[in-house]
Amino acid sequence: MKKLGRALIVASVVASLTLAGSGQAMAETACAPIAKELKAPKLGKLYAYAVDLTTNKVLVNVRSNEQTPSASVMKTITNAAAIKFIVKPREVAGLDPYVATTTVLTIPAEPGTLILRGGGDHTLTRVAAGAYTTYFLPNQHPAKLRELAAASISALPAGTVINKIVLDDTFFKGLTWNPNHYAYSRTTGDISPITGLMIDAARMNPDLTDVKYSGKRVKDPTIQAGYSFKEWLKTADDAAAVLANDPAVKKLSPNLIVVKGKTPAAAVPIVSKNSQPITNWITHALKISDNTETEVIARHTELALGLKNDYSSVQKMGNRLFASLHVNYKKLVMKDASGLAPTNRVTPQLLVALMKSAADPASDIASLTTYMATSGDGGTLGGRFFAYNNTTKRNELVIPRGSIRAKTGFIGGLYSLTGLITTPGLEPHVIAFAIFARSDAAHKKTVGYGTKDAIDAVVEKLYLCGPSL
Repeated sequence: MKKLGRALIVASVVASLTLAGSGQAMAETACAPIAKELKAPKLGKLYAYAVDLTTNKVLVNVRSNEQTPSASVMKTITNAAAIKFIVKPREVAGLDPYVATTTVLTIPAEPGTLILRGGGDHTLTRVAAGAYTTYFLPNQHPAKLRELAAASISALPAGTVINKIVLDDTFFKGLTWNPNHYAYSRTTGDISPITGLMIDAARMNPDLTDVKYSGKRVKDPTIQAGYSFKEWLKTADDAAAVLANDPAVKKLSPNLIVVKGKTPAAAVPIVSKNSQPITNWITHALKISDNTETEVIARHTELALGLKNDYSSVQKMGNRLFASLHVNYKKLVMKDASGLAPTNRVTPQLLVALMKSAADPASDIASLTTYMATSGDGGTLGGRFFAYNNTTKRNELVIPRGSIRAKTGFIGGLYSLTGLITTPGLEPHVIAFAIFARSDAAHKKTVGYGTKDAIDAVVEKLYLCGPSL
């Protein structure tokens, strides 16, 4: 985007604020037709749709009903489904927020066996005290494996000798690795295999306080969780022996083995830990664009719908969401929940219909955009919608904080952005939009450096001039 254009927009924003939010001042300053922004070469092959929801006027319409890969804007569909089918029904029923529970059980007939049963909590963490992961929030920490292990040692009767730990990861069904994902997505840290028992979303080293942090994912999250649990059990067992000043009180066999298995009907729970509420997950998944987290959210949503909770049910989940919103979903293709799969397909019109429903206060998914990133608040919108102001000599927001709530997306050869814009002025309008910029080798169109700026220029023009376009 040309610096002169950004500077002009910043000047318009400043002028509008000076004139007590007058949208008319902005229109007079910067409201040339939007055609120039839509023809930017960096947009490659453009698919875009924008509707002024206040007037129902279509502002942008470029290949709006043609299918395109989604990238991470697919997360808006998955998380809207979670809100529709998990969050909202529980709110209406006055129930506590939905959580996932990890449980430790024993078998009366086999007192030497412990079972660690996963409940689909990807945020269960193995880090030590003082460390934290990407899933830590103030006063909303993830469940801690060390606390689960310590409570298990305390709960076991004196004289117990544990010689086997059984890992039950059957809460999620089907393949743990989605074949629609590239294998390198695991080693680059983009996504993990999805199992019912995992820790720290299967990161090799999730500790953000450690210089050796590694977001790469392990091949077998269940085994990773099991061996970490074993180590924390040993730590708790040693601490109990020191406290008692008696090595004989130890409850773990030196020959303790770890195996996968299923929880027998006769098993008895001894301790459990709940995850953060699913609303925390939704916030994090949308603002940070966490792929594993979104896939886990989808599994729980499928379970709430009575579907087989594996990757192959995401299409049915998406179809049911749009059917409940009375939106035609025939052009929706969901090969995963997160948008990482290159074979996903959506249309700009489909995403705008979702945003339109989210903008309706009476809708069951009205809270969707409150979980999304907003201009000036970091997340995947961090650093976007800023420009240098020659008057103040600093970078300033082009679109004021909260005036846009959106979900970003990127996969090879595609950038996307969808959300809601609230225009300035005494009578603000709400604009729903979806933009996809795609490489098109046949016509020698490519996306890459500068594409996000080109997308942002379209959004900025909608913000400034939407009602008058």
